[in-house]
Amino acid sequence: MSQTGNILNRCFELAGAGRLDEAGDLAESALAVEDENGSLWRFVGLLRHQAGDFAGACDALETAQLLVPLDPATNCALAECLARTGCRGLASEIYRTLATSDRTPERLLPAVAAGLGYLGEYTTALEVCVDLTRRQPVFPEAHFGVAFYLRRLGKPPSAALPFIARAHELAPDVALYRISLATLLDHAGRREEAYDLLRDVDLDSVSCQCCLRRMTTIFLAAGDANRGETCRRKAVDGCDEC
Repeated sequence: MSQTGNILNRCFELAGAGRLDEAGDLAESALAVEDENGSLWRFVGLLRHQAGDFAGACDALETAQLLVPLDPATNCALAECLARTGCRGLASEIYRTLATSDRTPERLLPAVAAGLGYLGEYTTALEVCVDLTRRQPVFPEAHFGVAFYLRRLGKPPSAALPFIARAHELAPDVALYRISLATLLDHAGRREEAYDLLRDVDLDSVSCQCCLRRMTTIFLAAGDANRGETCRRKAVDGCDEC
């Protein structure tokens, strides 16, 4: 095995052990000597992407792309970096290619849909999620994605309701699905059902402001002032994750 191969293997060992800073330092030191090694550039790019350094990751991954073919997961990371740094057109091209490529693994499609959604391409994101529900009918995230993008496209709650209900059925312990289903039921005038879904939710486990605001509305409308006020107070200090 070449010295570069040994260094790359060591980088992966360090990263696998959680020693990310050491892995990054070793890879970048190696690149200072051998700056045309695409595999090392790809490793550095993915490490920077994981750290949230989207500009740095973009530079490294675009360099890697010139030297070695990128696998779908790396292309997805590159697309996110491009989108986050304002290169929306290039990001869209990569996401659209991933959405239609036979090489893209199904596990990557939710990230592809999310990336398209981030770019405001809700119709294409919806198509990706619909396709995934056909391929993996017991994958709750795909059904939730269909409901989410239907609503983003301005479709009525009744259109999204069956999909979010299916997501909740498949993953009843996911609070986001439960709260989203309750919200759609409330919009459909089925307030008692909405309240029944939420009455057993552990309020301490919910920090998303959007979710807390939705729950506040439903609890107060149902006459549960105690829970409603708790959600309202938490919403002021919560983090907006939706």
